[in-house]
Amino acid sequence: MDPKAQVEGARHACLAVPRADLATLVVTGKDRVTWLNGLLTSDIVNRGPDAAVYGLIVGRNGRVLADTTVVFDDESSRLLAATPTAVLEATRAHLDRYLVMEDAEVIPGGEGFRVWALHGPRSQSALQAARSAGALGGMVDWTGLGGALLFAPANGERAVREVLQSVAQIGDASGWETLRLERAIPSFGVDFDDKTYPQEAALEKTAVSFQKGCYLGQEVVCMLEMRGHVKRRLVSLVLAAECEQPPPRGTTVMSEQGAPVGELTSAAASPTLDRVVALAMLKREVAHAGKRVRILGAPAEVVERPV
Repeated sequence: MDPKAQVEGARHACLAVPRADLATLVVTGKDRVTWLNGLLTSDIVNRGPDAAVYGLIVGRNGRVLADTTVVFDDESSRLLAATPTAVLEATRAHLDRYLVMEDAEVIPGGEGFRVWALHGPRSQSALQAARSAGALGGMVDWTGLGGALLFAPANGERAVREVLQSVAQIGDASGWETLRLERAIPSFGVDFDDKTYPQEAALEKTAVSFQKGCYLGQEVVCMLEMRGHVKRRLVSLVLAAECEQPPPRGTTVMSEQGAPVGELTSAAASPTLDRVVALAMLKREVAHAGKRVRILGAPAEVVERPV
């Protein structure tokens, strides 16, 4: 599928992307919401109507163990959480460790559901259409263009896909990769991992609530926020036109003076800008919009968001 067409679909209508990289955890029990709220950086108690909630699961040290998006299935008294497939079992084991007296249970749901992400201004109508075909979901905007997350029952995914095809453009991993880099969306396991604090991944505004009650790791996360800065930070870059191909992950980023200041975490050709865009983890002194760096000898500029 053409990444350019997929990006255009997300910008002007709706792009529906099957997310094989995300698996499902199901949380049941009468204490499911309050218990899980104590293990997430986001607030799932005071959520908006029809909303899914994006957040982070962090350890006691405040570092990110996984990111997750939670959908509420109140009719069946359960929560569905989309979690990176690569750390699904580790995430489940971590959550189970903090089940004591609560009436809650975490069970894998990967075989029962397929995860889809919707992006674009028509995501709400696409979500409603998918629900009519048996999907569960909620509104959550990762890109700033509008969005939703849905869980299609494995035995009914064909019907959900057919409905989505009638109201949205079906995308793939290449289109999502291009879109997320144009919209400065980091990917767990690629741009940040279990050695990263939320503020280093630039997720404190989108995935952390500083008004909610206590949660595991809160003390460290709040201390970093009060300090006002971290030693490194994930930023977006737009590379000069002379750089025609995306540099590989791990490429060293240099200051204009020739000193190493970080490394590239992901890059893609932007069809909207006709330039290469990237995410990079950089030292604090250059991790600000307008700062100029060099990658493989070519100039690049730090930006708030490429497009």
